[in-house]
Amino acid sequence: MEFKISKNEAGERADVFLAKKIPDISRAQIQQAIRSGVVKINRKSIKSSYILKIGDKITVEDKFLENLNKPLKLKSEKIPLKVIFEDDDLLVIDKPSSLVTHPGAGNKSGTVVNALLNYIPEIKNVVQEKTDQFSLLRPGIVHRLDKDTSGLMVIAKNRQTLSFLSSELQNKQFNKYYLALVYGWLPEGGKIESYLARDKKNRKKIIEVEKEFGKNAISNYKAQKYLETKDGKYHVTLAEIEILTGRTHQIRVQMKGIGFPILGDAAYVSKESERLSRELSAKRQMLHAARIRFRLPSTKKYLELSTSLPEDFQKILDKLKEI
Repeated sequence: MEFKISKNEAGERADVFLAKKIPDISRAQIQQAIRSGVVKINRKSIKSSYILKIGDKITVEDKFLENLNKPLKLKSEKIPLKVIFEDDDLLVIDKPSSLVTHPGAGNKSGTVVNALLNYIPEIKNVVQEKTDQFSLLRPGIVHRLDKDTSGLMVIAKNRQTLSFLSSELQNKQFNKYYLALVYGWLPEGGKIESYLARDKKNRKKIIEVEKEFGKNAISNYKAQKYLETKDGKYHVTLAEIEILTGRTHQIRVQMKGIGFPILGDAAYVSKESERLSRELSAKRQMLHAARIRFRLPSTKKYLELSTSLPEDFQKILDKLKEI
């Protein structure tokens, strides 16, 4: 589908324009399509806030439009869940690495959401916006974890809880702490603030950019343990990282940005971290959502939960001492 912008159409935001032009599609869906790179202006990826100019040529991939017309089918699957906490409003699970949070391109099944539909069938109605296909794909999900990141995830059982916890996240009243194994000896503690955006050359990657081109990302880190290989060739730090914002790949990008990439990461690496990851046979990024602290919607009292390192993470720690 293509549009050429006329004089009367110039000056409008790209997402607003497309939401008007394409029937039966929400503005949120348009914004998701723009973020995914299936919408281009003059053959270039843009932001939803892009202001249209006379003569601009907008193209929307036909495949995206075809998928919109397909009926959405989320299926229940018997995938085991490790439940750490549960009450009438929510549950907290310990997600293993390799398990995708919700269905999407290339992962139509075998996700946390498919497991949740088996555990709590009525969770299919726990969405932010019932007309938004993106929301419908992630019922109950308060915050997501990357496929190869393990650890604690909070799941809402009803829309009131989903709304409350989403608001707590936005207002920074929801604390998330990760354990990461990074290459090099990290300073004892510090704060990272940068601006992140999707890489225009590779839409699967996130990069650090100037303030006006990205979203603010803030993390605090603290070294927990300094490690080195037996021969003294490699230095490694086990660090706790708190994220104050929840940007895609935030910790992975920022740690690489300050020169301490996460071991096992396939995307954000240095030559040295990649070499050590191979020697350790690290199959995924050594990043674990180990601790969370948030208010329960029923009592407004804080709940703090933690989980131990998974077996594969611990094995890498042990193997470090043998090299």
